[in-house]
Amino acid sequence: MSANGVVILGGGPAGAAVALALARRGLRPVVLEAQAGPRLKVGECLPPSVNPLLEALGLTEGLRRAGHLASHGNRYVWGSDVPAERDFIYGVRGAGWRLDRRRFEEQLAAAAVEAGADWHYGQRFKGCERVEGGSWRLAVESAEGAFTYEADFVVDATGRAARLARGLGARRVLYDRLVGVAAYFDTDSEDGGDSFTLVEAVRDGWWYSARLPGGKLVAVYMTDGDLLDAAAARTNEGWLALLNATKHTARRVSEMSTSGPTRPRVLPADTSRLTNVAGEGWLAAGDACVAFDPLASHGITMALGGGLHAAEAVFEYLDGRRAAPRRYASLLDRAFAPYLLMRHEHYLAEQRWPREPFWQRRHAPHPPEVSQPHQT
Repeated sequence: MSANGVVILGGGPAGAAVALALARRGLRPVVLEAQAGPRLKVGECLPPSVNPLLEALGLTEGLRRAGHLASHGNRYVWGSDVPAERDFIYGVRGAGWRLDRRRFEEQLAAAAVEAGADWHYGQRFKGCERVEGGSWRLAVESAEGAFTYEADFVVDATGRAARLARGLGARRVLYDRLVGVAAYFDTDSEDGGDSFTLVEAVRDGWWYSARLPGGKLVAVYMTDGDLLDAAAARTNEGWLALLNATKHTARRVSEMSTSGPTRPRVLPADTSRLTNVAGEGWLAAGDACVAFDPLASHGITMALGGGLHAAEAVFEYLDGRRAAPRRYASLLDRAFAPYLLMRHEHYLAEQRWPREPFWQRRHAPHPPEVSQPHQT
């Protein structure tokens, strides 16, 4: 058994931000990441609002040196067939980012380890129990076998699965069934070329595409899972048929790509949250507690910002201020309602297909609890 002050389950952006912030305050958090190492993930485009968080975490210069690319704006085909642009150059926070997502997560982990965190890949959380004195005993499995950790505080950063929180009785409330179907192409430009993200609304959802580091182009179709023929969409032929039904995205891919698509992957992209995000000796961070629609570009930004708030709550709790997790939960609650309103307004701006199920669902007025969310 290994005894630790803080164990963080999950090594994505939220878990890494918590680990980095705690390590810089003199703690030695332990990160248990189920995967064998950083892997390819969708979610490569960051808005300029992330820049103060990157500065606070001391990551900005490292990102520049690592070859991540600037994002200079978004191009929208939304509410009209005529593209409109939002140029970041006129904003006070400068450009956003287009990431090599795997490299970005490697950098986050390396920064946390350099600051003093203890990081372990390939360790899957299996369950937990409270032991005498109020600490946690965590059961973990790896390729080397099963073993346990003991911790005073546990952070659930396991993504939408929320493995710790759901094991403690929290339920996940889903406000939609949004999924993304993503594929990548090669291009002839290593420096990323066109630096804008393209967002295009279509009859049953919307698309986004962006050029990425390493001469890659990503294109993702967003729709509701029940509106998607998932088996067909996972084939190159089925996915390309969906792509070819677009106008601007198909043209962009045709002009930029020098290869066919990688095999498409279907990924969850729902707006959802936990019914309980914190308790005595634990809290959830990142997508584990609240997950956002990619249209809002909140994912990594909120994971990093929420990770900093989570780290502050953990530090205060261990310092004897036991109400800190409740204050953290209250902060998340206050932020969620404005997000739902913003999401609703974004979708209301597209009125070309008002009778299509995808758009009808998003145009419906949302009462405080939102239109009969699904619970899992």
